[in-house]
Amino acid sequence: MPSREVNVDNLLKLIVNKSMNVVEKLTRFIQRVFKTNLDTFLEALKLSPNAQGYVNGSITELLLKKQLEEQYGLEAKRIREKWEGRKHPKHHGDFYFRKPGSDCWYVIESKGVKSNSEKWHKLYNYDNLRKFLISHADKVPWVNRREDTDRQVAGWLEANLPKFLSEYSFNLYEYEEVQRYRPRRETEKLRAIAALRHG
Repeated sequence: MPSREVNVDNLLKLIVNKSMNVVEKLTRFIQRVFKTNLDTFLEALKLSPNAQGYVNGSITELLLKKQLEEQYGLEAKRIREKWEGRKHPKHHGDFYFRKPGSDCWYVIESKGVKSNSEKWHKLYNYDNLRKFLISHADKVPWVNRREDTDRQVAGWLEANLPKFLSEYSFNLYEYEEVQRYRPRRETEKLRAIAALRHG
C-alpha cells in the first residue's frame, strides 16, 4: 500500500481556514440579523437564559433531524412554528418523519429535560412511560388491541429502549421534590433519591 505524506503545515492551514470560515460566517450572520458585533452578541447571550434556551432547543432539533436522517435513514420534514389559519390538532411537534416509501408519517418533538412535557408526564421514568403508552395505546400503531396491551408495551420498551431496564432503571425526580422528600420509613423512592444524591 503506497504511503501518503501529510504536510503538517498544510493541514494546520486547512484547519485554521475552516475555523476562520465558520467564525466569519457567524460574524456576518450576527451583523446582518442582530446589527451588532460578535462580542456584544456573546455578552447578550450570556445574560439571557431564555435566549440560551431557544438556541439550545434549536441545536437539539437540528441534531435530532440529522440523526433521524443519517443514522436511521428516515425522511424528516420540519413542522413550521406558525401556521396560517386553523392548526391541525396533531401538528404538535418539531418534525414529521417516516421510513422512505411508507405512507405513515409520525410526529416527533424534541424536549429538554426541563420541558413542560417531562414535568407533566415524567416520561423519563420507565413506569410513567409504560403507563403513558398503555393509556394512549389507541394512537400507537404497533399495539394490537386484541392482545394484552401491557405485555406489548413492555416488550417494545425492552426491545427499543433497553437502558430503561439497566442503567436508567432508577427514577428521576425534580430538584424541589428531592429537597422536600423526607419519608418516615425507607421506600423505593427514597432509595432512588439517595442514588441520585450520591450518583
